[in-house]
Amino acid sequence: MRLLRITDYVPEWDWYPHHEYAKIQPWNADGSLYKFYSVALYDARTHRMIRELPGSEIYPSYWSPVDPDLIYSFRLNGDVRIYRVSTDSVVQMDHIVDASGGEYDAVYMGPGEGNMDVEARRVALVGRRGVDMDVILYDLENFEVDTIITFEGVWGDGEYPLYVDWVSVSQSGEYIGIMWDHNTTSPGNPFDGHYGVEIYRADGMTFLRRIAEYGNHGDFCMDVDGREVFVQFWGPTGTLNMYYLDSGERVVLSEHPDFSGEGHISCRNIRRPGWAYVSQDDSSLSGQMVAVRLDASGTFEHFGHHFSSSMDYLKSPMPVPSPDGSLLMFKSDFMDTTSGVVYTFISSVYTVSLRESGQYVSGEVMKIDSGVVAVYSMDGRLVMRKEAPVILSWRLLRPGFYVVLIEKDALSEKRLLLIR
Repeated sequence: MRLLRITDYVPEWDWYPHHEYAKIQPWNADGSLYKFYSVALYDARTHRMIRELPGSEIYPSYWSPVDPDLIYSFRLNGDVRIYRVSTDSVVQMDHIVDASGGEYDAVYMGPGEGNMDVEARRVALVGRRGVDMDVILYDLENFEVDTIITFEGVWGDGEYPLYVDWVSVSQSGEYIGIMWDHNTTSPGNPFDGHYGVEIYRADGMTFLRRIAEYGNHGDFCMDVDGREVFVQFWGPTGTLNMYYLDSGERVVLSEHPDFSGEGHISCRNIRRPGWAYVSQDDSSLSGQMVAVRLDASGTFEHFGHHFSSSMDYLKSPMPVPSPDGSLLMFKSDFMDTTSGVVYTFISSVYTVSLRESGQYVSGEVMKIDSGVVAVYSMDGRLVMRKEAPVILSWRLLRPGFYVVLIEKDALSEKRLLLIR
């Protein structure tokens, strides 16, 4: 595992540069560049700033998932713009207000948590029309509105919808997901029958199914077989689930207590399907960041601990993987809760399989009959060193991930242990 801090305070901006959000990709399609908001463009190899970006002219901005030279901007006034990196130029492509045949107070992507499909063919936008909300399926190949569906009374009086958390197309573009705001909608308190996470067929925008009764933080992903899923926290303490969009089937990926508090999930690793990248943000727990294999095999990849206070969204780690999934960008204030300090880091993977060679079974213990056993926490601290026989269980170790090194006959073996 390699950890690298890539930012420092910039006095002329009075800012600690950082990326936006766990579901907004900072890297371009080939991983050669990354950006912070619509402010600055960086070389991903040297981590040096290439240039300032046009700022408000292309805010909010999103990399094309297929063309490393393009940045799309879906602006509040309905403009769709493209910024070309190689020529440092902005092109106005369309104006959704005119194309849709009606006036909007504002047009959002998400708001905030939406994404294009992985081929940049479709995007779902939301338009505010008084207290009503239009979900707008927009064709990025022809730069025109495809379909609109209206939800009356959803918006309310605020800047963001009162009853909806976010709207987005899935990675294939075949589905649209609406996550209803869990603070105001629930099975016992629906809004006009709507709650949880609902899935619509993009073509014609017809309702298909509710895949989860409660909407928590999550992202659209592809499982190891290429089926589309939604991965999110919800259920008994520490439950991480994936739900199949085509059937609504639920699969539990993890029930570890480290995932019982605040955390984020990102599947922006679109060139490496089959994994979801997950953080534990609660500073009282482990603060670990892992990739979870989307096949319920219990296979994790460890990207380290963020050591952030997570006291607010600015200081939340917000980990997001590179398109190929090899790197993870995240933020940390190293528990500095009294200032605006927040640095940006990049971590590479420490790969393990929780069930490799049958050495790990969820919820059980690890028994070692011979050799010298050294147990390390995931931040490298020696927790225990004993001569075998040893039984490692919750009676000896607090819940969490541990690296177990077994030395025997001049040989060593490394295993990963999860204590629940």
